[in-house]
Amino acid sequence: MILAELNILAAGATESIIRDMAGIFERESGHTVKLTYAPVGALRDKIYAGEPADLAIVTPVIIEQLLTKGLVRSDTIVPLGKVGGGIAVRKDAAKPAIGTPEELKQSLLAATEIYHADPKIGTAGAYFLQMADRLGIGDEVRKKGRTAGGGKVSMELMTKSTANAIGLTQISEILSVKEVVLVGPYPGSLQNMTTYTGILLERTPHPEAAQAFLSFMISPPVQARFKQAGYEPAR
Repeated sequence: MILAELNILAAGATESIIRDMAGIFERESGHTVKLTYAPVGALRDKIYAGEPADLAIVTPVIIEQLLTKGLVRSDTIVPLGKVGGGIAVRKDAAKPAIGTPEELKQSLLAATEIYHADPKIGTAGAYFLQMADRLGIGDEVRKKGRTAGGGKVSMELMTKSTANAIGLTQISEILSVKEVVLVGPYPGSLQNMTTYTGILLERTPHPEAAQAFLSFMISPPVQARFKQAGYEPAR
């Protein structure tokens, strides 16, 4: 078997799982893995720009955009897991009421800072602003908004705030930041599940090793790790 160095572009919401599982894959397979994490929109732009990569872990919307340009292989699509959005606060902060859409609305209005992913490049950030518009508080939320790229980075930024702050992003990103706590998922009809899917790039020089990685990612032990990180089965 020829050993490969795989270049993997992975959505920030999957970072904690992919990082740990890539290490196990390396030990079991002999292949090496180089990981790049970013919001899915930023990963799409990296692929457009020709960045070397063997596979990407992104959302179905991004995959459709890549397929349109012939940059990925449609016969290699592997759904890995789906995750919903959630609400977070710093560990030392009081937990706001979020059990109903109206309670969440009032908690957002009461907050002085609202942390979320950049809506231009992050799925979670774009959806959150749509949700705020549905609640009728889009303008107020945008005035209080604090973004720093992806959801995890925004949650890390919130830990440095001394204000009455609240954070909203994918549950997996919240759980990956030790200094914040998950208050709960988006309530009721506001919830939106995002599926993260692996796919090989057309230009991969290591298709067999890349396919082996995707097969590893849907094995029962790895899927159990996805569940621990707040994901639900995608298949």
